[in-house]
Amino acid sequence: MSKVIILLMVMGITGCSKAVQTTSIVTVPKTEVIAPVQVEVPQIVTTEHVVSAADQKDAAAAVINNVKKEGLRVALTFDDGPDEKYTPRILDILKKEQVKATFFVVGEHAKQHPQMMKKIVDEGHAIGNHSWDHLNLAQAATDKIQSEISSTDDVIKQITGVAPKLFRAPYGAVSPQVVKESQGSGHQIIGWSVDTLDWDGKSVAQILANVRKEVSPGAIILQHFAGGKHGDLNNTVQALPQIIAYLKQKGYTLVTVPELISAK
Repeated sequence: MSKVIILLMVMGITGCSKAVQTTSIVTVPKTEVIAPVQVEVPQIVTTEHVVSAADQKDAAAAVINNVKKEGLRVALTFDDGPDEKYTPRILDILKKEQVKATFFVVGEHAKQHPQMMKKIVDEGHAIGNHSWDHLNLAQAATDKIQSEISSTDDVIKQITGVAPKLFRAPYGAVSPQVVKESQGSGHQIIGWSVDTLDWDGKSVAQILANVRKEVSPGAIILQHFAGGKHGDLNNTVQALPQIIAYLKQKGYTLVTVPELISAK
């Protein structure tokens, strides 16, 4: 009898799982022709990612995408920064136009650019948590979700003295566990109702058209202040003054997300 060694690679479905190599020994008679051996590997399922449609619907309902209250108010929001290239230009425009916005920061970027973080807060803007490294938390294990949120909270507070109370999930992707962990750590979960698609390399005209088409009272408008397709957000910067001018022309008051939520 000869022995054939078969190596099996078993990968868990959680985002933090690593490959585990196991060895199986199959005995094959010498007189028989050795053919490929198929071994059925049991499917590994983690209960963290078995989510019912009802639970997922409840998770989505926990996200604040707009705020329907009396008055013409909207909130400009920016994701994924800060950086040293686009963040200063956006802040300068907002300062010139006397507009306050909300910045959802990525923890590792905040750590790399503490002066930009201080500038955002010093100029009166609101800060929100956007995870540590923009991981899709809806596919992550519970401990990873916790660390992504808490690490970002910690670095924001360390740099600015502000403990963020807003959280926006990367890609807007939420799960019941993301909702549980973010709300459990004292955050309101913020989405958006107007996606400018500025990150996708849209032209200035297209960005402005997206705002005109989708904006309504209580809207939360999504833009970016770092990253973007091929790292280019020049059109975001160029479109911003036009967006502000259009919204003001239509009678909107531009506020931060906390102001939008608390408005009566």
